[in-house]
Amino acid sequence: MKYIVVINNKGGVGKTTSAVNIAAWLAKFGPRVLLVDLDPSASASIHLGFDKKENKHRTICDFLIAQNRSLADYIYPAKMENLFVLPSEPALSEFYEEIQQEEDTEFFLDRRSFPNKYDIILFDSPPNMGTLALNALAIADYALVPVQTQYLAMSGLEVTNRTIAKAQRHLNPRLKILGYFGTHYDRRTNVAKEVYRLIQKQMGKKVFDTVIGVNSKLIEAYNAQEPILKYAPSARGSKEYRALSEEILKRIKL
Repeated sequence: MKYIVVINNKGGVGKTTSAVNIAAWLAKFGPRVLLVDLDPSASASIHLGFDKKENKHRTICDFLIAQNRSLADYIYPAKMENLFVLPSEPALSEFYEEIQQEEDTEFFLDRRSFPNKYDIILFDSPPNMGTLALNALAIADYALVPVQTQYLAMSGLEVTNRTIAKAQRHLNPRLKILGYFGTHYDRRTNVAKEVYRLIQKQMGKKVFDTVIGVNSKLIEAYNAQEPILKYAPSARGSKEYRALSEEILKRIKL
């Protein structure tokens, strides 16, 4: 199994949109993919139809408080072949803090927690570098970093890189940076082009060729609770996430 965490310290960079649509395209190509939602906003879960307000499915919070728990009992098939979800809910951060205090442990997930029937486990991390994000970094093989193509995003990228480096030194020496990819790329503006060139200059070959542009269909797909490849397969956003997912598969050599 390959463990990949989608991570960026800054919110609003398209992290969750990317996690969902990359997971969907990877599954479309054949691997069995588990998307783990570690973000208390639960946006990835909602995107795939697992809104705790609308149904009674169990979430990662229920896993946290259960006795003799098995993670497999909290994983659900999504509405497309080969894609599975471990959903979250807004109470995650509160539950996690309580469990940490009661069990005196820093992390609650390790690689042994996951059933050995998935090819790729993809984590959607919260938009901060708290313990939930560190838990994902501690067990991941790769960090995948979306970068919004605006100048303000560069400061958040520095924080993200420092955190990944810290995780590599102290938590997980096998962790590698899979790569960086541009998001919210507005082809009409010089700013987006300049920032993307800056990212390429700083990160070199780690930058993916594919950039994810501004596309209203991605927002519509979230509202429809479907990945873009199901909601609007011919949309530019769908084609871009397909190309990015193809690059990812080549890099992880799956």
